[in-house]
Amino acid sequence: MKYDFHTIVIGAGSAGLMTAGILTNLGAKVALIEKNKMGGDCLNTGCVPSKSLLYRVEKGADFSEMMNQIQQTIEKIAPHDSVERFENMGVSVLKGSGKLLDDHRVEVVLNESDGPHRVISGKNIVLATGSKPRIPELDGLQRIPYLTNENLFSMEELPKRFIIWGGGPISMEIGQAFGKLGSEVVIISRGRHLFKRDEPEVDPVMKDILAKEGIRFYLGYEPVKIRETAENQGEKDFNLTLRNRNTGEEKELTGDKFLIALGRISSTEGLGLKNGGVEVNEKGYVKVNKHLQTSTKNIYACGDVVGEYQFTHMGGYEAEIVSKNLLLPIQAKADYSKAVWTTYTKPQVAHSGFTEASAKKGGKLGKPLYKSFEEVDRSIIEEDRKGFVKIILDRKGRIIGGTIVSNEAGEMIGMVSLAINKKMKLSAFQSLIYAYPTKSEIYKSLAVDHLQDSVRPWQRKLLKKWLSR
Repeated sequence: MKYDFHTIVIGAGSAGLMTAGILTNLGAKVALIEKNKMGGDCLNTGCVPSKSLLYRVEKGADFSEMMNQIQQTIEKIAPHDSVERFENMGVSVLKGSGKLLDDHRVEVVLNESDGPHRVISGKNIVLATGSKPRIPELDGLQRIPYLTNENLFSMEELPKRFIIWGGGPISMEIGQAFGKLGSEVVIISRGRHLFKRDEPEVDPVMKDILAKEGIRFYLGYEPVKIRETAENQGEKDFNLTLRNRNTGEEKELTGDKFLIALGRISSTEGLGLKNGGVEVNEKGYVKVNKHLQTSTKNIYACGDVVGEYQFTHMGGYEAEIVSKNLLLPIQAKADYSKAVWTTYTKPQVAHSGFTEASAKKGGKLGKPLYKSFEEVDRSIIEEDRKGFVKIILDRKGRIIGGTIVSNEAGEMIGMVSLAINKKMKLSAFQSLIYAYPTKSEIYKSLAVDHLQDSVRPWQRKLLKKWLSR
């Protein structure tokens, strides 16, 4: 059967754009369908504006000016993801909604100005429709103009009392940023611990730092009711009732802005998954195998819609896997044991590979190693001494995981990722020459400590005898 395209990609976020770009550059005929803005969540309401905010908070600026600068940053980066750029590559970009009619045909309901509806066919289809904020049921929420990442960066005035519901990375980043800008910040979480995906040593360090900056935490609580109060200087405040999940005790908070940051759910509504024979898992994410192939063999999925690791760079990684599998006879597998992420608080929290718990569960744990930045000269100079490096070794002494808490953790984690991918032992860190003074010297210090701990008593005795000759 002859198809209109080799591959139809639905969704032009980071995963969809990369898939379309790779396939087109390697000679495939590709259609890319996007109903909203090119670049998806990352460019327009996620990574780019949030990291721009964090950068400008440190620089210091008027709030309204800062928000304008964030939009200017988005506009500067937008051409990288634009329709024009991808059409110049040779991609057929269709602005509208895509719906599966079967396993090869897609109906495209084009946006008004782009012409009539179309039905196109493809040998393969890639679902990359991303995710959206998860909004829970809460009594009274429909009457409160709450915030999510989708409208957070459209605020015109700095909140006075900013309440954030959620204990994940976004809450930590945004909470710290607005605290530094002058808002009274409260963070509410059902769980007792923050940074749940990271090593347990992260939680007390970061909780202490954020609390000392004035952020208040209600951990083990969940909102049960929200109500608007009387107008206060032109802004409508709200009362939020919390309930302790263990004791049932209730508390009432008052705020003027309410951010919901409770994770994300897949964006698959109207996609016609059943028409294409595509199954979803119990959480509503598109079900895929290790090759990122759905329950229909010629339909693949990548990015947030899969729900494995909802990070831009992981979406890019999955796009590479999908592209290989669409072009090559040997099917590549996604390996999430090498996943990497960074939470851009100050200090940053970065991780790659296995945690101690996941290594132990998988039967891979050899030894966890821990080193504080307390005695690292560069950390002393910059007063960045509260963090640490934790390295996980397997039974053969190879590096299989690492966590870093430091102002430059996001940059430093790359070395750990390289070591994991190249199956290096910790001795490789010891043999390198490190510029002084840099925080990367902690790697050598950690390796030396491990070597000293590994020397057995009889080896020390033999060495001492040799040196005394």
